Amino acid sequence: MIEMTVGDFKANFSSVLDKVMQGEEVHILYGRAKKPVAQLTQINTMPKRKKRPLGSYNHLGPLWEDESFEITPEWLFDDMDDLM
Repeated sequence: MIEMTVGDFKANFSSVLDKVMQGEEVHILYGRAKKPVAQLTQINTMPKRKKRPLGSYNHLGPLWEDESFEITPEWLFDDMDDLM
């Protein structure tokens, strides 16, 4: 793991990217306290995300069970007259 300040990172941007492509991990430090604010790693080394369920009622099954259901403009805007 390499640690460098923002100024060093800006001055050596291309060489830092080369090191990241070789598999190095780079931490960017900010300010006088040299607080870590960013981490650069290769994309393919990042863990895969799990698929998240859509909505809290996803476990109850599909919303529309009728395969012939189709959203039409008439269906979509049927109640719009009540709103105006």
